[in-house]
This record gives sequence, C-alpha cells and structure tokens, in this order.
Amino acid sequence: MALLAHCSSLDGERPAVIHIRHTERPLIEEMVDGKTTVSTETGKEAAYEFGRSLPCSRRYRFFHSYYERARETAVKIHEGVLDGGGSSEVLGSVSLASVLNHEAYYRHLSRFSDTEYHAQGYFYRWVSGHFPPEVLMPSMEFAKKGAEIMMGNLRSGGSDSFDVYASHDTWVAAFMFHWFGLLPSREWVKFLDGFIVQFSDEGMTVYSKEGRMEVDFPHWWEPL
Repeated sequence: MALLAHCSSLDGERPAVIHIRHTERPLIEEMVDGKTTVSTETGKEAAYEFGRSLPCSRRYRFFHSYYERARETAVKIHEGVLDGGGSSEVLGSVSLASVLNHEAYYRHLSRFSDTEYHAQGYFYRWVSGHFPPEVLMPSMEFAKKGAEIMMGNLRSGGSDSFDVYASHDTWVAAFMFHWFGLLPSREWVKFLDGFIVQFSDEGMTVYSKEGRMEVDFPHWWEPL
C-alpha cells in the first residue's frame, strides 16, 4: 500500500519503473521446487488487486524473472490493470539470473537455515562476497546487469510508460543497495514490496516504504 500511495506523487512527464518482490507463495519449508512453485490463492488475489489500484493514466509493461511465481505475479497484476481500464502488456522474462551453478549453490546454501527469516542473512553473505563468483554472480555485477536491462527497456518506452519488474526479495534488496546505497529495512522486503524510481539528467528519485529520496547516479550508471 505504501508503494501504491507514492504513485500519486510521480512526475507525470517522466516514465517510471517499479521493482517488486513476487506475491505470496508457500513457506519455503513446504516448497518442492523453488523455481516452479506458484503463488497461493491469497497471493494471486493480492497481485490482481495491486494491478486494479495502479493509476490508469500510465501504459504498463511487465517483466519478470524466470521463476514461475514471478511470472504469475506479473500476469495477475497485468490482469488487474486491464480490468481497471488501463493499458498493459506482459513482455516476458528478463535475461538475468543470480545463480550460475545451481548444484554448487545448493551445497553452499545447505550450511545455512534457508527459511523466510534468514533471507536477510543470505543477502548480507551475498553482498559481502561469501559465495564463490562461479557459483553466485557477485552482487555488484548482478546489479549492473539489472540496471543495463532496465535502462535498455526504458529507452523503448515513452514518457507515459510504467515498467513493472516482478522478481525476488534478494534481487530487490541488491538493486536498492547498489543503485541507491540503501540497506534493507528491518522488516525486510515483503511480498509485493519494493521501490519505484524515476530518472532525470541529475539523478534518480526513489520511492519506497521509507519515503521519497533523491539519489545521484553511481559512477558506472548509463543514463537515458
């Protein structure tokens, strides 16, 4: 709801981008295959209502990770936008993955408690370089690739475009850390939580549950 409330404050003359965690899925302990696990019925309804609540003045384009629950989140929000009278299309998955060697990754992960409550600890291990780079892409490199994909897609949109990326808590946290210098909140990145960003020649305007802030571009950033 905090993200949706920020939509009324956006600059209507500039495109916007939102990165959110996917909608509710079963507890990690109840998941058989992380990549194919789908959303709960409550999660589907929440994603749909999220879409219904987005302003109709924008033209929405949806992207998602290769995980099924992220694709499902994008589709349900898209359906909510359409039923609310808005313009929307789902453009598919992004060519981005943090895990480079799944077998080795799960061996490393097995040493830690892989539950919802330890995702923040996993994130800090990732950004501090505890995973070998051939197993898990270094978080800075991952964030740079994510920025390149986002800005490339944004260049094909117009001033009324609103690009929506449905991904994962650690993805959203990595982008916020490396793009804006923001650490995750104590409450972590909840389902359908994330940030909205708009760009100018001077920098970025970021909206999150922490509020609104102006941020300079990182030295490596390629602006519009």
